[in-house]
Amino acid sequence: MRNAQVLCSAVMAAVLVGLLGAAAQAEVKVGQVDVVAVVDQYERTKDAETDAKLAEADLKATAEPKIQKVEELRLQRDGFNKDSEEWKRLDEKALEAEVELRTWLAVERVRLMRKQRDVLLDIYREIQKAVGRAAKEKGLDLVLAKAFLTPGQIDVSEVQSLQDLKRHIVSTALLYPGEVVDVTQDVLDALNADYKASKKAASGAVVPEG
Repeated sequence: MRNAQVLCSAVMAAVLVGLLGAAAQAEVKVGQVDVVAVVDQYERTKDAETDAKLAEADLKATAEPKIQKVEELRLQRDGFNKDSEEWKRLDEKALEAEVELRTWLAVERVRLMRKQRDVLLDIYREIQKAVGRAAKEKGLDLVLAKAFLTPGQIDVSEVQSLQDLKRHIVSTALLYPGEVVDVTQDVLDALNADYKASKKAASGAVVPEG
């Protein structure tokens, strides 16, 4: 298993180094995007996080009377002797109300998760399109995530032998990134501009041309 992982890492490193080497010979331009920064600073991401918090708050507010109903039934039940028919009847009603509450909550949470997942997938598609546009504008042939183009750092204190050093080097996907064009800000500016325009259009506001 370990040999397979080492082999996989070696292949990845060889492909990337070969790709960047070929890029230099054929004058192929390589770009990079700091995806983490784009996601964090994209206005739609911030709005999506706010919407998710509001949706969670609405769910809790809607659940409150249902929870109160269960608690009231238990209080009524506890006013009777545990061996009485009335206690058993109210205990059954409290159980039914609790099961109904749990089922309702489970369904509503799945709906929220699906909605949030769809938004995140849409954001991912928008980022892909923005990266593609930036690549065309900059004349780039290849755009990679910034983290993938960051050379790995080997902690010398962890190296115990020459074989260990070799394993560390082989497992490092990138040793030298070469010249790359950072288009992070271009992608972020395009995303936020498009999103602001879409929000204005959705609200019925007139979007100025140019």
